[in-house]
Amino acid sequence: LTIAGCLALQTLMCAASMFAPVRASGLTPPNRPAVSVVPVAVCAALLSFGAGFAMTHSPLTLYDSVSYHLFFAARWVQDGALSIIPTPFSDIAQAYAPGNGELWFAWLMLPFHGDLAARIGQLPFAILAAATLYALARRLGAPSRHAVYPAAFFLFSRPILEQAIGANVDLICAAMFLTSLYFGVVAVERNDRRDWMLWGVSLGLFWGTKYLALVYTPIFLLLAFSHGPRTRIAWALPGIAVFALPWYLRNWFVAGSPIYPASLTIAGVTLARGAFTRAAMLNTVFHTSDVRLLPVMAAHGMGPSLFFFWIPFALAGAASMIRRGWWPHGFIALVPVLMVPLYWFGFPVNVDARFLMPAIGPAMLPLAFTFRKSRVWNACVEGAYALGLIWIVVGAHAEVPATVPWFMGGWLALNGLVTSTFVAGFVVVTAMMAFAWWLASRSPRWAMPLMASLCAASATVLATGGEHWCRPSRCEYLDTTSPYIRANLVGGWRWVAANVRDSTIAYTGINLPYPLTGEQLTNRVVYVNIDGRPRWRFHDYDRAYRAGRFDPMPPLLATSSGELMPVAQRSGARDDALRPRYERMEGVRDAWVANLKTFGVRHLFIAALSAYEIDYVWHTDGGFPVEDTWARSDPRSFRLEYENPQARVYAVDLP
Repeated sequence: LTIAGCLALQTLMCAASMFAPVRASGLTPPNRPAVSVVPVAVCAALLSFGAGFAMTHSPLTLYDSVSYHLFFAARWVQDGALSIIPTPFSDIAQAYAPGNGELWFAWLMLPFHGDLAARIGQLPFAILAAATLYALARRLGAPSRHAVYPAAFFLFSRPILEQAIGANVDLICAAMFLTSLYFGVVAVERNDRRDWMLWGVSLGLFWGTKYLALVYTPIFLLLAFSHGPRTRIAWALPGIAVFALPWYLRNWFVAGSPIYPASLTIAGVTLARGAFTRAAMLNTVFHTSDVRLLPVMAAHGMGPSLFFFWIPFALAGAASMIRRGWWPHGFIALVPVLMVPLYWFGFPVNVDARFLMPAIGPAMLPLAFTFRKSRVWNACVEGAYALGLIWIVVGAHAEVPATVPWFMGGWLALNGLVTSTFVAGFVVVTAMMAFAWWLASRSPRWAMPLMASLCAASATVLATGGEHWCRPSRCEYLDTTSPYIRANLVGGWRWVAANVRDSTIAYTGINLPYPLTGEQLTNRVVYVNIDGRPRWRFHDYDRAYRAGRFDPMPPLLATSSGELMPVAQRSGARDDALRPRYERMEGVRDAWVANLKTFGVRHLFIAALSAYEIDYVWHTDGGFPVEDTWARSDPRSFRLEYENPQARVYAVDLP
């Protein structure tokens, strides 16, 4: 099944839905919503460009997609089990984090036994989040013509768009935050058992997607008890228990802490011990107490072009919401404000603006309340919004000057979402969408299926054309942030894709294993321990190290550290290292070879160490880990088949 065939099938399904019987429900609007053509057309065009771009570039648009999100899903599909998969040379928390998002990607991989759908697995959640924002604005009393703008600007947020065309789980988490907010408002107002149950399901999906969801829990506690204690709130517990609790119980039973590798500590009392404390988590170059950097983080988290446009309209809209009363308008207006201190003080890595993504949706809602009774005023606001959307698409090759740390370089760039080469094409697609919406707007039954069909058809053309129109490279429709993946690594992956099939591949050096699995998941990719413990995972090393049952013999092949920060080097149990590296400390060549035999490894992919690891892990002059030295010492068993300065591939033939 080709990309074109898949999208063409989706187009036919959307077209067929036009003839499906319509059922009325309590959520069906009594009147036909009147929505402006401009936001609908530009959003449809952006989704088309995004889907077309993603089908030819994803999953290499987001680093974490190929590091672990898609890799976990692929391994679960191959193994038929939701196992804990090691993440060496990376953040060990990734292996133990809640996995609802990865489970969704695994489900998308099943029909094609590949990532044809999973690589854009967050796109439906972008649409879900936008629809939820529209529903929230309508519930707050905004007319449909105005309620569409929060959804439109949400989709035009650079981080949202970049997540929508990739396979991380940040957008899934943000969408679940919004649905939980919406269903929570409904449950509080109606106090119906079914509403509380639905709210619990949404909350369970939210808490079961990322650890960061726990930090924003106070928002939902405030929401649930905003009208006082109610016994029916307990009906939310089953949904939470089903969709969130299993991930945390697994960690508690297997590793010792529900939020492993972190310890669970409340009021200074440790309830469950993990591999490190919160103090260790603060030992990272990506934590700051300089509040002057917060505006830069907020701008980067929303997208600078949108952020500076959004500020005045958001202030005016929030003031209008507050004047309407505390519930629910004032509460909703306060939500993004409350999320800022939770983000700042709750996350050890508080310069990662992705963790603010759940706040983007609520922050857009005031844009629906800047309108007044004056037609002239409203026309001016809609005109300004249209210009704002155009500005975000086109942008400027400039950057707001600011003195920031090295890793914030480019965070205030004002580049447009669409590359200058394809702005004209974007205008054409937008005009086509506008004409279609104008034709179909008189019949709501036909409008949405028609727009969905046109989006799918446009994405099909853009995806197939993107492979040919810009040869020898692929068309760069969107100006996306670089994932900073080394070109030589990509070269190694391409060689494996062209030459290795139905093999078990061991990888080492960097935690970017997913591209080695192949288009149809034909290769099983594993990390192989370098000592005599083939099936130990990090929590096994951690517990043995703290209990004195694992005492690596010097000279050590790795040392513990923070994140690009040193820690005191000493022996014995410790909980002060964010990156302990226990599994890399002791290496024995014969034990490693035996482990390769245990897993039936036929190929070995070795990458040069990243900047996060190279100062703390033994390596050759070329930056390769110890496995490269061991492989080169036995050319009969390890035949070098491909190499470049950053990657080497060996065929493994062990006696």
